[in-house]
Amino acid sequence: MPEIKTATKSAPTGKEEPTDATDVPVTLFADQPERMRKINELRKLIQNYDDCNRRCDDLFLCRFLYCCDWDVEESFGRIVKLIKLKEANPDWFFHKPIATYSELLHRNVKFALDRRDRRGRRVFVTRLGAIDFSSMAVTDLANLDDIWFELMLNELDTLENGVTCLIDMSGYSLKSFRFLTPQNIRIGSAKTDLLPLKNIEFHVVNSSVFMNAAVAILYPMLSKKVKESVRFHYSNWESLHEYIPADLLPQEYGGTAGKSFDFQTIHGQVLDRANAFDRLLTYGTRAVPVPSVATSLASKGKNAKTKGKHRDSDKKKSTVPACVVEA
Repeated sequence: MPEIKTATKSAPTGKEEPTDATDVPVTLFADQPERMRKINELRKLIQNYDDCNRRCDDLFLCRFLYCCDWDVEESFGRIVKLIKLKEANPDWFFHKPIATYSELLHRNVKFALDRRDRRGRRVFVTRLGAIDFSSMAVTDLANLDDIWFELMLNELDTLENGVTCLIDMSGYSLKSFRFLTPQNIRIGSAKTDLLPLKNIEFHVVNSSVFMNAAVAILYPMLSKKVKESVRFHYSNWESLHEYIPADLLPQEYGGTAGKSFDFQTIHGQVLDRANAFDRLLTYGTRAVPVPSVATSLASKGKNAKTKGKHRDSDKKKSTVPACVVEA
């Protein structure tokens, strides 16, 4: 999140090994001046984009630079498209204090494991059978995606290596077809295409005839990149374990990591970072002008005079910075 001062690194299949994020601030790529230059160049473009508070810390900017092979202009264009999509469809993005999502998170529909696969990728699980279609909206699912990817994309390992998505179709219902409206497909597809992640794979298990029907509807609307990254394993666990090791998965997926996922640890990755997530809600709001000294004096009367250093301040206006750099 924005206040995290250091980037975490981890072993390919181990847990995170972060440096102390409060005591040892680190500048990303301090030993790579070319990358530092591009980060600062992209930051200036964001600062001059509009009069809103826009996130532009190093880790956030690196998401887009990694995704675009460190092309600054392309990265900026991608950020602008994402800003416009979010402004046009705010409910599709994380937009409330994280505590209000606690009940939704505990439904265990979507979540990220706290360990990486052998390629150093985070593993993101979607269990469609856990969706309560009578009480959940498609925007709830989109918000869950936003929350978990916000967590994962704030790690350099994820930006470098990518994410492996496990999609479990068991319990999939025809009721979900009400979500597949042209507008929902259009917005969801646009959001997926703009995800600032270069390497992402989708591994589908426990598929059924219902899944085949859904794929027939969705497939023509998916981007070529997404189509090429989808693999179907059905219930062939050996095939799945070629990509997601058995020691990361519970018994229901042919794994050796216990009877079920450790949801207490999984939820803690998000809920224990409530302050960090909530600070993100300040981005995108309009910068509030700060009254200049001259304006303040004028309000006291035409004959008001300035003293000392305030004399020069009369000629200048001060505003809240459009972008706060916190990396």
